[in-house]
Formats: sequence, structure tokens, C-alpha cells
Amino acid sequence: MFPEAFTWNTSTVTLGTNVKKFQVGDTLVAHLQAKDRLNRNKTFGGDYFRARLIRKAPDGALIDGIACDIKDHLNGSYTLQVPLLMAGTFTLEVKLVLSLEGIAGLIDFTSMQNHKGHNYSATLQTNETVECNVDLNIYHGYEDKLMCDYGNPRNGETWFCNLPPSGKCSPITWVVINYQLNEPPYSDKVQFPKRYGPLAEIIGSGIQINVSNGMEHNESSALPVSSPSVYLHQRNWIRTLDSKLIESKQDFRMCLDHKQVYMFGDSTIRQFFYNFANRFSLNVYGPDNSKVWQQPKTARSKDGNSNITLYYRAHGPPLRNPGPPSSRPYISDSIDGIRVAKRGQVYVFFNIGAHLLDYETSLYVRRLSGIKDAIVRHHKSFPNAKFIVRGMNVVESMEEWLILRYESLLREIFKNMSNVFYLNLWDFTTVMPLDDYHPKSFVLEKEVLLLLNLICEI
Repeated sequence: MFPEAFTWNTSTVTLGTNVKKFQVGDTLVAHLQAKDRLNRNKTFGGDYFRARLIRKAPDGALIDGIACDIKDHLNGSYTLQVPLLMAGTFTLEVKLVLSLEGIAGLIDFTSMQNHKGHNYSATLQTNETVECNVDLNIYHGYEDKLMCDYGNPRNGETWFCNLPPSGKCSPITWVVINYQLNEPPYSDKVQFPKRYGPLAEIIGSGIQINVSNGMEHNESSALPVSSPSVYLHQRNWIRTLDSKLIESKQDFRMCLDHKQVYMFGDSTIRQFFYNFANRFSLNVYGPDNSKVWQQPKTARSKDGNSNITLYYRAHGPPLRNPGPPSSRPYISDSIDGIRVAKRGQVYVFFNIGAHLLDYETSLYVRRLSGIKDAIVRHHKSFPNAKFIVRGMNVVESMEEWLILRYESLLREIFKNMSNVFYLNLWDFTTVMPLDDYHPKSFVLEKEVLLLLNLICEI
């Protein structure tokens, strides 16, 4: 490894024209040149840059923002494009998130046969405790050990535990995760930002762009193929293709009347569940979450003025939260269990990814393929059910590229499916990146509004 050859924030961004004044309706084009720590031009691509065009208030709050598209020419140069949809003076911000060398390190890490800094412990019905994971046989030193197979043969999901001293593979009653932050390779993993370059703005980032009123954006305006799905204007989120404002004051109760909404996934999906329940003043039923947050939940209308029903179920292992097996059903099994009522409409909203980031991608692909098969099976019996795949959020962390990798797989696996829709949050969170996997309330509120708009239109 030669750190001086790694891509660094000495990389540059320059406008495609010397003119810094544009009109609404123009497309801003800029050129990125990746450079190493010795300020030499890179001759190959693969670096992960992220860009946004923004305008801030004096207090630092975002007023306007548009996500930029970046094309990799695979020779060290990149082209940035963004449609200019509003007038004002904006700042073009471009960041190097992770170099190709860092990406290679993450790929290597998620492909290695190791515990990846954590393992799972299960308590069995015999009160014995054993180590578990998706497949312990892939880990060094476990090749000759006897295992208990707790997988789901119906949908091909794997989960193995060490054979306990009693020699009995009795049912699992509880699962917890154990972290080993001070042991390799996890200690190596947390050093990726320092080894491969910080998430930092590159040279030329911060340039001011003046956009004057010209051809105001409307439905007939020609937009680049790479246009973002939403953008921020005057602190309001607007959908790019139809210029419709994503209203926070709109009453969605009528369109949700006599509808059942199933929400399957991790704690971020659970955030959606509780936001829905609070927004529509629903009663929440289910086991106490004080110890097991992912316990199944149901929410129903408090009165007879509407008939809205919500369901929440977590996803299957690996899930990094403690609890019994009943609290972590596979999404494919949950979909198979849905029965559509004679009256009303069923929507299934799901996401999976964060708990699987450290694993080799074949696990994620297999899990998504199982969910896809379940959707196809469900459509055969209930063709009117609607499925909504929630995309991933941009999270400013060392794992951001891994999140992008899963975002790409999500889009590819579920594209062109009948009655399957995609809730794109990548453009939204490129403008407003998260500092935690769990969106803060003001971000969550906008994401829920995007979902409600989609539900009420499909």
C-alpha cells in the first residue's frame, strides 16, 4: 500500500464554463479531477464524491438545496451536473467521501472470514449459551465444530449456532449481540477515515453560483436525465418532475381511510410507524418495548371517524438488538402472512440494510431476492396490494459507501416490478445528510410526508 497515491482532498472541482451567472432552467456543469496526496492527477476512477448546490440563511439553516449527479469517467475525471431550478446565489459544495483505496478496504473487510467486530449469543431452552451467526462455518477456526442449524429452510435463510455442551439443539429463547471494539479486525475498520482520507471538501468546493430569473421550472421544462427526485426551495420540499409542494399541512386522513399499512424493517421503519400513529392519533397495541424495541405493534383509529390500521414487524437476523426469535421475523414470512381485507387497500412499506452492512453482499442479495419472491407470491393471490421499498439515507459516516452499495442493490432488484414503488430518499438526504442512522424529527417528518404523498397517489 502506498498512502501517498491515495485520492485526497487536493482533488479539484472547476466550472465547465468561465461564466458564473446562470438562468433558471440552465444546467450547471462542473469538472472534478481526482488527485493524490502528492497532488498528481489520478488516472483511474472509482472514488466516491458527493455534491449539493445549497443556499443558507445567516443562522446556517438550509433555505434551498439540490442534489448533484456525478458521472465517473474511469480515468480520474468526473462530471458534475445539476439543474438550476430557482433563482438566487448558491454555493456548490463537493466532498470526497471515500477514495477508491478506502472502498477497496471496505470491500475486503466485508468479504473476509471473521467476526467483523461482533457476534451473537443465544440462550437456549436448556439455559445454555452459545455463539451464533449467519453461518459460523465461514469463520476461521469453526470448520470442524459441530453446529445447530436454526435456519429457515422455507425461504433459504441461514442461522447457525455452536452445538452446546449438552449436545441438544434446543429452541432459542433469547439472542443478544456482543461487541469486540478493541479486537482486530474491528479496530482496523474504525481507522478507515484516517488511513484512506477524511470526508472533506475538495479544492474549489464553495464556489458561488449566481442564478437569475429566466425560464422558471415547470412541468414542461426539459430536465436532465439525472435530475433529483426532490429539491429544497424556500425551506419547502418540492418534487422535481411535477413541481408539487410536499405539504406538511395537507390532511392525508381521507386517503388512508379503510387502508391497512404494514411496515417491516429496522428501527428507522419503526420511527415511521410511530410518526404515523401520532399524526393520525392512533392507539398503539402490542408488547412493552422497554426491553425489546422490535416487538410487533399494531395501531388503530381511536374513533369511528376513520378506519386506519398500521402494523409493525422487524426483520430477521442478523438484528443487533436483544430479544426472542418471535421479535425478528423474516420480512418474506411477514409478507406471506398478509391477508387482504374485502374492503380497503393494503400497502406494504419495508426496508432492510443497516444491520447487514458488515456482511458480504451475497447475504443481502439473497435476503432481497427472498422478499421479491414473497411479493410475487402475494401478487398472485392479491394483485391489488401495493409494495413500497424505502430507499437508504445518506449518513455521514465511514460506512456511507456501504450504504450506497445497498441503495444500488435495492433499486436494481426491485425495479420494473408490478405494483412495487420506490421511495427515493437519497436525493433528499444528499441535500440534508444525516449524522445518525436514526433521522432527527425534522428530517423524519419530511420523509413521512414523502411516503404519504406516494401512498395517496398510487
